[in-house]
Amino acid sequence: MTFLPRASALAAVLILGGAVLSGCADDAPDRPSGADFLPAPTTTATPADEGCGDVAAAVTKHLNSDDVDKVTVEGQCTTVVVGTVLADEDTATGQQLCDAAGEVAYTGDINSVRVLSKAGTELSNGITGMKCLP
Repeated sequence: MTFLPRASALAAVLILGGAVLSGCADDAPDRPSGADFLPAPTTTATPADEGCGDVAAAVTKHLNSDDVDKVTVEGQCTTVVVGTVLADEDTATGQQLCDAAGEVAYTGDINSVRVLSKAGTELSNGITGMKCLP
């Protein structure tokens, strides 16, 4: 009876095992990745006519500013988002718009206001009963 040295036997097992495994991989069906189980991305913006009342219109009218680009309601009618044409550095104007929006925004389930720059950077945010923060 002939015995192979331990290293040679291990090498033979690894080579044969690798050949068997690689041969199976080509015949295996495609398996879904983890990303296939995730829900498709969606926007959280809720148009004013879908159950949030006329809060966005009221805020737009109240602000009456050329700096305001668009007012939307997000979440489950909980956050008013004021999109602006302001630069990322213009946090003082963003804070003023946020405070002004808060004067009429906090109705129903609305409990926060966010003001965004043209690039989408948050300039200011506020919650019910508090002054907005930059």
